This record gives sequence, C-alpha cells and structure tokens, in this order.
Amino acid sequence: MTKILMLMILAVIVTGCAPLTPKDCHKNSAINSCTYNRSGKVSDKDLFGYQALGIKKALDAALIEPHAWGGKRCDAHLDFKIDGTLQNFIIKSGDEGYCHALVEASKRTLFPPFTDQHVYDVMGSSRWDFHGQP
Repeated sequence: MTKILMLMILAVIVTGCAPLTPKDCHKNSAINSCTYNRSGKVSDKDLFGYQALGIKKALDAALIEPHAWGGKRCDAHLDFKIDGTLQNFIIKSGDEGYCHALVEASKRTLFPPFTDQHVYDVMGSSRWDFHGQP
C-alpha cells in the first residue's frame, strides 16, 4: 500500500500541474486566467469572425452609397447590447465624411444578436477599424 501511495505522489510531482483549459482557452498554468487569441477580423473563420462579419455586412447594407467610400477608413468604438442593439457609436479618427455616414447608417441598421456570451464579453464594447468598399 505504501509503495502505491509513494508511486502516485511521485507521478504527480513528475507530471506537474497541467492547466485545466476550456475550449479555445490559452493559459500556461492552472491558476492563470484564460486568454483567447481572437482578432475579431471579418476574415476569421470562428465565432468572433462571423460576428464581426455580420456587423460589418449589416452596417455596409445600411449605407446609402456604399461604394462612394472606397479607400476611406474610420476608427470607432461601438457598444452593443447582447441582442445586437447598438448603444454607442463613438468616432475616434478617420475620414470625417465616411465616419458620419457610418453613424447615420448605424441608426438604420438591425445588427445581428450575439449568440455566444464570451464573444459578447470580448466584442460587445470594442474598437472597430472600418474600411470603405471599393
């Protein structure tokens, strides 16, 4: 019995404490917080990318002249409710005309709801870098 107990203790010491990680969580030890390497780019093929793409498409569809803004950009901070309701559209920098066109379009836009709580926690209040359609 003592040999088995000593062998179990030795195994725990040798293997160390493996981090317990939820899906898509990156951490180096069990006591660290999770980090998620998600950019939220519209080209990402994950929940973050699909949410970003849905928001971008909805906003582009509401622009009165979407192709008039080719080559223009706008940095903005957007705050959403989990149901997709836009609470704030705060312009940070960029082409003044394009930014104001996005603000006006956002008032007419029905944004997609957030279907994942973690995606909402990360993207519900975040900075966006918009680029006009060619």
